[in-house]
Amino acid sequence: MKPFYQKLVTLPDQSVIFFDEEKPHFDVPWHFHPEIEILYVFKSTGTSYIGDSINSFNKGAISIIGENVPHWWKSDKEYFQEKNVNGIKALIIQFKKEIFDTNFINIPEMNSIKELLEKSKRGIQFLGDSRERLGRQMVRIFRCAGIKRITELIILLDMMANTAEFRFHASIGYTKIINTYDFNRFNKVHEYMVNNFTVKIALDDVCDIVNMTPTALCRYFKRHTGKTLFSFLNEIRIGHACKLMIEENTSISDACFRSGFNNLSHFNMQFKKAMHLTPSAYLLFYKHDHLYAAKSIKKSRIPY
Repeated sequence: MKPFYQKLVTLPDQSVIFFDEEKPHFDVPWHFHPEIEILYVFKSTGTSYIGDSINSFNKGAISIIGENVPHWWKSDKEYFQEKNVNGIKALIIQFKKEIFDTNFINIPEMNSIKELLEKSKRGIQFLGDSRERLGRQMVRIFRCAGIKRITELIILLDMMANTAEFRFHASIGYTKIINTYDFNRFNKVHEYMVNNFTVKIALDDVCDIVNMTPTALCRYFKRHTGKTLFSFLNEIRIGHACKLMIEENTSISDACFRSGFNNLSHFNMQFKKAMHLTPSAYLLFYKHDHLYAAKSIKKSRIPY
């Protein structure tokens, strides 16, 4: 199903939304909004759906989700049982990138935060010891008020921008972002693949764009992404296939060929390699859970 648009409402005296959520379970289904969202799971377990990714979450999970990225935090089944007394607790911050004036976001000291907000278009999940440090900072923000909250939010974003303990939620093919935070040469290669992934891409064609030999280009690309050029291209294609299947109800075979693959068995192999699920198993997750989401929309307490 297609995600629905959620309109968030700020108070007249606020530019940033702060939610201290305590309730039986997460109840807002598959949705998106123009606000960037930071969510810290203080207490709960469940499954997160961010773009084309499916991951479990538990106490201490913290993520930043970029503008208009479809997402859903789904509590485990036991949280929906009448006798369940645990409930969930989460701290949520939502803001539009426009809160940072153009002049302010472009000062040298804000470069890392500017890059973070660009990267968040794929959703970022923080790992390791960083989860605990970022969680403590989230709690600190909610103990503040007024301008102090904003200054502490900037500190939180800076902490997020300067940790290496993270991974992306959505694949690069799902969001199709252009990596403005990386080198110009890499941008040219990436943009070419994003714009042409539905057709056959030859290594020589990519080399011509950046005036590099095949060996030099492959070495350069592996150094900056940790992946080969064509495994990266396959991720773009797989992400686009996921988007077609879950948002346009496209069949697996049609999604395969419309995403640049010319062989269904090769598509299935690459899909499982990237998503750790077969295409049919992946669709079962989405169709089962998002059928529930569709039935839950009318029951959700959504601020319009």
